Amino acid sequence: MFESARQHKTTDIIIERIRTAILEGKLQPGDRLPPEKQLGEQFRVSRQTLRESIRALEHLGLIVMRKGNGGGAFIAEVEERVVTQNLANYLYFKNLTIENLSELRRMMEPHAAGCAAQRMSTQDLKKLKKINSVTQVNFDLQNWSEVTRNEIDFHRLIARQTHNPIFILMLDFVETLLEDFKNILKPDEEFMRSVLVSHEEIYEAISKGKREAASQAMLDHVEKVELHLAKLKKNQAGSRLWQNCLQAA
Repeated sequence: MFESARQHKTTDIIIERIRTAILEGKLQPGDRLPPEKQLGEQFRVSRQTLRESIRALEHLGLIVMRKGNGGGAFIAEVEERVVTQNLANYLYFKNLTIENLSELRRMMEPHAAGCAAQRMSTQDLKKLKKINSVTQVNFDLQNWSEVTRNEIDFHRLIARQTHNPIFILMLDFVETLLEDFKNILKPDEEFMRSVLVSHEEIYEAISKGKREAASQAMLDHVEKVELHLAKLKKNQAGSRLWQNCLQAA
């Protein structure tokens, strides 16, 4: 299946060829890679080099190692959590701002809300309503970390209504970073109450199938969040904020 990798940076080329085999459909999640000896012969590399490549693939989430009879290296479907966390780790070292996140949110989230108004199932509508109910309970209990987590779940469920894997991944990533910002900036009770009101307005528009109203409600919400968080951030230096994010990661 694989050609020699000896003429290139070995580990990188092995990873790339296995990724290409997955893209071409030659390897599927659950497929077992050839035994170590056979794989090493195909790539014409030493056992040590092959093991380094396998460890790198495992770290990337492309394979999972299983022990015992019938064990070995198996192709795995990469989890969203792994992708979003790696992207977040990269951006922790950049001068990322609330405005950067909000620019993406203004472009993407109103579209997602509009899609939700058109195609959200009855089951997902119930889930969305329940998220708002649970958020209200946590708000009343002043359980702010859970309120933030509930708020993010609300946006992630709406994002999934686009039925677009790229869109869903990008919005999930943006929401992950937004959650980091909120955990560090610690928005006040007034902000949390405003979010609850906005989420209820968004839910009402989606539940009634009003695409334009849902999109506008989402846009208004995103802009309000941007303004409030930007005000909070003025009290902290950007470098300090992201240093805290790194420590919390």
